[in-house]
Amino acid sequence: MPALIRPALAVLMALSPLAAAPPAGAPPTAPPPASFSPHTVDPDLPGAAFAVTGNVVGDVRQEIVATGFGRFTTVPGGPPIPPSAGQLAVYRQSGHGLDTWSKQLVFDTDAAIPFPNEPAVSDVDRDGDRDIVVPGGFFRCATACGSLTWWEQRRGSWKRHDIVPPGSSPLFYHRALLVDFDRDGRRDLVTVGESSQPVTRIAGRPAANAWIQVFRGTAGPERFSSEPVDVAAGGGALPVVEDVDSDGDLDLASPQYFEPGAGYVWLERTAAPSREHPMGRFARHVVDTTQGKAIALRPVRNLYGDGRTTWVGSNHTNTAFPPGSTDPTSQVVVFSVPADPRSAWTATAVSNGITSRGRAGQAAPGVFGSGDLDGDRDVDLLVSGDGDDRLFWLEQKADHTFATHVLASGAGQAGGAVVTDLDRTRPRRNEAVFTVFESNSVMFWTRD
Repeated sequence: MPALIRPALAVLMALSPLAAAPPAGAPPTAPPPASFSPHTVDPDLPGAAFAVTGNVVGDVRQEIVATGFGRFTTVPGGPPIPPSAGQLAVYRQSGHGLDTWSKQLVFDTDAAIPFPNEPAVSDVDRDGDRDIVVPGGFFRCATACGSLTWWEQRRGSWKRHDIVPPGSSPLFYHRALLVDFDRDGRRDLVTVGESSQPVTRIAGRPAANAWIQVFRGTAGPERFSSEPVDVAAGGGALPVVEDVDSDGDLDLASPQYFEPGAGYVWLERTAAPSREHPMGRFARHVVDTTQGKAIALRPVRNLYGDGRTTWVGSNHTNTAFPPGSTDPTSQVVVFSVPADPRSAWTATAVSNGITSRGRAGQAAPGVFGSGDLDGDRDVDLLVSGDGDDRLFWLEQKADHTFATHVLASGAGQAGGAVVTDLDRTRPRRNEAVFTVFESNSVMFWTRD
């Protein structure tokens, strides 16, 4: 091209609105997904297990409340020996921004609580500050080690209250929900007690690996009865209380892992509480049998921006072990609930590529949370790979499909998966909070 023509042509191209346009029919380029940076709150919480967030100290910012199982002892040629007791810690923001945190132990190993599980932050005694309920135990204990305690906040210290003292029950507990389940004006503790071996709880009923139990609220200083009301067999580690069928009363929904027959179930309240049935009567309904064993099931408000509640589940399977495994694909699903929710629900996968490591004791995915992670004002999903040592976030697209992105690798058996705005400063921006068992750490990720 002659040298004098090139400048003139360049001017014409700059002036033409069509010069920079893509060829006709070319698809628009999708923006790259959001990126995130990790922050370590605590690099040394042995066996970091569960995490929740809440306003424990009374300021506007969120604290992280986390449990640690302790360190396992390696045995050459054999399974590791589980720790005898764990810890519960509260992490408080102690400076400007999110870079400085202080740690307070609510209890240490001398409390003799094996496998402290998911804490619940609430004002149990109605005195204006936040207390913490801690379920405990697991099948890995050499003897029965299930427990249920609550810890009363008393001007910077914590007073222990035992509902189920460690080792006094053959069942162990992963979650305890504070809710007035019998509508008597006092909040109860609703939970599922599990066992790796079937246990009999109700005379005339078959033994089961899991029992839905309610510890009734009382007026006394201990706040709860130490003897549970056994509602029904079934359920699993992480139940939720919800009006599933929208008839105005409280039902219960749950994943199932140890209890055979279905990965997800819900219990319909069919009769109000009475003297004969203090929590009412319930009918068990199968949600799904196609997903294998499951770890989490929860309602997500306004997932698709339509004001409705959508049920989301996470199974817990291993397609790589043992060799020839017939487990279903490890995945997060959303459920379409039929007009009659007592019929089976339809599962649609929203994740892909989550795969457990091929060894014993591993399964994927793990727990999940929900919230706007990328700042586009819709609801995304945050997922622990658990037996897959990656963390994932599922980006919701404009067409309500989800793209699976890896948030981090080398984070096996993570807990938490909490989406929250930790510092509550403007502009509002959610963080992704996890515990990482395999690195004994409490961490969060911020959007870049």
